[in-house]
Amino acid sequence: MDSFIIAALAVCSLTAPAYGDKGTSKARSCSDIRQFYSGKGFTLDGVPQSEISGEHLRICPQGYTCCTSDMEDTLAMLSRREMEGLLKDAGRSLQTSLNGQYKAFDGYFLELLNRSAISLQENFHQTFGLLYYQNAQIFSELYTDLRNYYRGSNVNLEEVLNESLGPAAGEALLPGEQAIFHK
Repeated sequence: MDSFIIAALAVCSLTAPAYGDKGTSKARSCSDIRQFYSGKGFTLDGVPQSEISGEHLRICPQGYTCCTSDMEDTLAMLSRREMEGLLKDAGRSLQTSLNGQYKAFDGYFLELLNRSAISLQENFHQTFGLLYYQNAQIFSELYTDLRNYYRGSNVNLEEVLNESLGPAAGEALLPGEQAIFHK
């Protein structure tokens, strides 16, 4: 939108009558506008040689001007293309930045999850010994479910945690202490 406004202002400023001219003086040359317009790569067909009435225009001055409706439309399309290009470039830059941040977070989070699994295995092995190894599948499934949940699978996290860390898991590790898990 900014480039459209800039293009419109450039055309308007180049076509606006000097010193508040209300059309009482002789029509001015449009050579500056013709040069500007051709510099943008447009053909000069339909571009006036001297100022014309602009009462029908939407963007350019509605007094005497070197701008036509076709010129307004052409410059509006150019502005739109330029703006879309700028937005796409900015979007790509933002997307690249966000992808980099996502990958960094993803790697960090998965590293934490893996360290947690290793730490749990080492600590539970030291604490519970053979009981842990007999029930290690519970924790292996927990970490698999946690990874799947993180990746967006349809996993009910509350259910997974209740099954893996709830009374059944406690009873499996401490079979003689069932009263602790049923308060």
